[in-house]
Amino acid sequence: MRNIYIILLSFSLISVKGQVGINTTTPQKTLDVNGTLYVRQEIRTGGTSVVTGAPGAAGQLFGVQDGLSDTWKTVQIADGTGSLSLFYLNTTKDITGIQFIQTGTTGSYNLNSAFTTSPATPNWVYMEGTTDNFNVTKNDNLSKAVLSFQTTVQITRGAGQNWTTGSASYACGIFLSRNSGQFELKAVRNDVVKGVAGTYKIFNLNVTLDALQLGSYQVKAACTNRNLGTSGAGTLTTLGIGRAVDATTLNSNMSQSIMTTSVLQTY
Repeated sequence: MRNIYIILLSFSLISVKGQVGINTTTPQKTLDVNGTLYVRQEIRTGGTSVVTGAPGAAGQLFGVQDGLSDTWKTVQIADGTGSLSLFYLNTTKDITGIQFIQTGTTGSYNLNSAFTTSPATPNWVYMEGTTDNFNVTKNDNLSKAVLSFQTTVQITRGAGQNWTTGSASYACGIFLSRNSGQFELKAVRNDVVKGVAGTYKIFNLNVTLDALQLGSYQVKAACTNRNLGTSGAGTLTTLGIGRAVDATTLNSNMSQSIMTTSVLQTY
């Protein structure tokens, strides 16, 4: 008789609205459990008084939807990413850009080299608006960051210059800092723009950084001048990267730079 009494007492907390509370006297839902839940077999959702709910399938996740019925969800992982899932996605833009009026340094660029501003070495200048921050929270050495940078490069001639065709070479790179350390070069491409005053072209740089370690990261795009062509009088061509230096063919909206950062981690 004592066992029967205990069972009846456990289900005695039924309100006038038909709400049942377990370990609570103020149930907020039809069934309100104040404690841990141990399910030995399956959870079914979406059922009615005449239809049995769905138990979900292998690999599905239980999704809670605001204002809608909770249900099972299939998580789609893009082919080629293996066991990685998208943890961060953001796009930044810079509308200020950079202008160079002097010849810089030509030559090669070394992976993981530090950011430098000296004219005697690559005269890097940041596209400050492209700065982005992300975190790697998995310590399995499998995380990746996919970075895509795009800008517009234009040449023009200054007052008094009379050249018909000018040219300029340049380079743009991606710099990365971990845990507030120094910024290091992780990817670079160089190119040349040549033509009449106002000539411009689109520049793209895409890179995937593998095996990122646990930590906080900051990423920036930067560009540098290499060799600016001269007119017959020895006057250098003006080079704009992410900036309109000749408004007759380009403006700030057209010349702006953008960078998209995607972070993939195991889930």
